[in-house]
Amino acid sequence: MTAWLLAVTFVSAVLLLAGGVSAGSAPAQGLPVLFAGESVDGLPLTTVLRGGDAGYVSFVYGDCEPTDDAGCAPPVEVQVWAACRRHLGLYERGPPFGPAVERAAVRGVPAAFLDDGARLELQTGRSTVVVFAGSRGRALRIAAALRSAEGSIPAGVALPVPDQGALEGSAPC
Repeated sequence: MTAWLLAVTFVSAVLLLAGGVSAGSAPAQGLPVLFAGESVDGLPLTTVLRGGDAGYVSFVYGDCEPTDDAGCAPPVEVQVWAACRRHLGLYERGPPFGPAVERAAVRGVPAAFLDDGARLELQTGRSTVVVFAGSRGRALRIAAALRSAEGSIPAGVALPVPDQGALEGSAPC
């Protein structure tokens, strides 16, 4: 069995054991689950988490070594949210009432860089994909590697345009 097949099997098993991908849990039913493959930017897929009531799926790449009780963030994390829960419209106010946002288009869809480029959020279909990567360059490499877990969206191609209401959060969950 190839490493790729093992990774897809692992992702599928975690989602099934976690109760699947359904409305009100990790992301709403019918959303493609995008991730960056079995490894990305030299980092292996190490963990798949389900965000419980927050309603997202998280793919963690690489490990970190905590230096104190505060813990540490992984080198790369890809989260997939339902757009009704997290969307680019949340950042409309900007400073001083919200975070500084740099609007962009990535893989043909509306996106935004936050945290000085360390975080990239992409709006696609009924989903918001959040890439925590530590730098703008790494965030763009991760975004280029995104693909759907079931294979309908390959890496490197344009992502589906946002559904009506997805950018403002008015799309149904």
